Amino acid sequence: MKSAFCVLLLALAINCASAHCNLQPKYWCDSDAIAEKCGALQLCQDYFLTVRSNPRPVQVDLYYESLCPYCRQFITEQLYPTWNKLYNTRIFNVSIVPYGNAQEKQVSPDKYEYQCQHGPDECTLNLVENCVMKHTGDAIEKYFPVINCIESSDQPINDSKKCVEKAGLKWKAIEKCVNGSEGNMLIHKAAMKTSALNPPHKYVPWILVNGVHSDAMQQDAQSDLLKFVCDTYTGDKPSECGSFMKQQYSVKY
Repeated sequence: MKSAFCVLLLALAINCASAHCNLQPKYWCDSDAIAEKCGALQLCQDYFLTVRSNPRPVQVDLYYESLCPYCRQFITEQLYPTWNKLYNTRIFNVSIVPYGNAQEKQVSPDKYEYQCQHGPDECTLNLVENCVMKHTGDAIEKYFPVINCIESSDQPINDSKKCVEKAGLKWKAIEKCVNGSEGNMLIHKAAMKTSALNPPHKYVPWILVNGVHSDAMQQDAQSDLLKFVCDTYTGDKPSECGSFMKQQYSVKY
């Protein structure tokens, strides 16, 4: 829907742009006044009437590696705080894939070996985080606090056990997963998810928004994720968006 709308705006910009409009088309629907000045009032009203009748949560998918400094910064300073703040609003969904730039080598039909960008400790932590996700039933409200705890630590390898046990999980079960075939297969699945990215990832963290990656969206998300999510959500903004709430577009019937 949004891409089709952008195509319509582009066509309008080329064929019907008002001489009084000096804004990029992506800003034309920010208010009635701007839309009218740019000759897009009816188009914007039709668009917002459609998207507001069935707004979808903003989906952010993060592909990362556990010891990458920029990945850790994004998780602890942007992704986790934003997810935590917006959790009860249901306007924001998150998925994470701990693997990143690791290299996979198959050594037998059911076993793989890995080399990680930041060394063996990163491979171990990638395993820990994948195992935590699996042993919480992939319930983000259970595994994300654990991963945030690990990524926030100055000594993530040493503190991973503490973070796991703090969440009420059994470290022995996680350790068994890490050192066994279960963890090996979980990392293989993460590797397959990462290699299936289209376009392929070029760096980490690699961020998808509603299934799409662009450098511009990534920059906005890393700069201020809460603002980005609130601006991207097409429904009525919850109070948690606070000062980031854009003017609610008035739909005229």
